[in-house]
Amino acid sequence: MTSLIALIAKLLAGPLFDWLKARDATQLTQATLEAEINKALIAQEAQIAEAQARIITTELTGGWLQRHWRPIVALTAFFSYWFVIVGYPFALAWNLVPFVRFGEAGLQNLFWLTTICVGGYIGGRSLEKICGKA
Repeated sequence: MTSLIALIAKLLAGPLFDWLKARDATQLTQATLEAEINKALIAQEAQIAEAQARIITTELTGGWLQRHWRPIVALTAFFSYWFVIVGYPFALAWNLVPFVRFGEAGLQNLFWLTTICVGGYIGGRSLEKICGKA
């Protein structure tokens, strides 16, 4: 939230101060100042929404890999986690792979990678369906 406020302040500070310098401070009323700030905010929000729409459109109309990167990453993370937890112990028990110590930190990192990837995939797909883009 703070970064959004800082971004808006940075984007509005230059044009707003230029406008204030050009006008006599005694001629400004509270309503005029608020109206100008609201116009600038609405224009900035429209630019952000347009940029986001272009990103989504580009991603959806791109090539095969560009459209399918989320499921690939999510499945890779899931199967990596599955291998460490399920597949590797069985393969080790059958002497198919050498012993490797993953450690608790490695398992925790794999868990968070899987959680973020699968959560990001589900969240991204949900947003696409809500926006009607897919």
